[in-house]
Amino acid sequence: MSESPLPPGPDETLDSIGTSGVRVFQRRTGYRFTLDAVLLAHFAATEHTGAPGPFLELGAGSGVVSLLLVKQFGIGAVDALELQPAVHARLSRAVALNACEGQVRPLLGDLRRIRESVTGGAYAHVVSNPPFRVADAGVRSPDDERAISKSEVACDARDVVAAARHALAPGGGVSLVYSAARAAEVLGLLTQARFHPHVLRFIHARAEAPATRFLVHALRDKDRGLSVRPPLIVHGDAPGGYSAEVAALMDPPLADRPSSEAEDPAEGD
Repeated sequence: MSESPLPPGPDETLDSIGTSGVRVFQRRTGYRFTLDAVLLAHFAATEHTGAPGPFLELGAGSGVVSLLLVKQFGIGAVDALELQPAVHARLSRAVALNACEGQVRPLLGDLRRIRESVTGGAYAHVVSNPPFRVADAGVRSPDDERAISKSEVACDARDVVAAARHALAPGGGVSLVYSAARAAEVLGLLTQARFHPHVLRFIHARAEAPATRFLVHALRDKDRGLSVRPPLIVHGDAPGGYSAEVAALMDPPLADRPSSEAEDPAEGD
């Protein structure tokens, strides 16, 4: 492989994900993408059956979900909203590296002030892999980038749902991934904001293990009933130690790379 025209900085790595050659820049000591990003992108692309239109990612980070949506799952256009300037800069470089200018548009902004960044009702689908931990749960990371990405210090679940409602056209969908322990809370917030949960799927590390994550797809102001999909099992006998379903989403499997390059979401936050 030829050398990247946008090499990583001294505190960065250039990492690949998925089956379509997506590459992103990440801080060596900052927040690192997890398998959650792949599972969310696949879920959103699969469950989107509404009117065509642009996607919006809230809290885009290094750009994994947005880039996968475009390159691996064939979504036409995605706006990627990111709060942190340094992270947004890496996202912008990744868009150029993956030749996705015109398909993925990096936006610098705060989802809590969504009206400053995007026009209301402009999107057909919103996706987000938001911080999982409530602000006062556990010890906050001393690294601000990791803290903002993993804990609700800059936004909480209510903020994410409110931002999605503003951005979506009536009947549009929002796809989220959260800790399974917060399922009742998140589903309640969606319902309060007049979203109707349409698809629910729980993620398990292994078939006999309790769920650690859940994926939900909900529709703004439109009730089409709720479908609960079969459990998504992460680990199995397929390449990389994954289940056949998960292994098919990655080439090479995450497990074939150094463990520092990715975190397994099914083992906890």
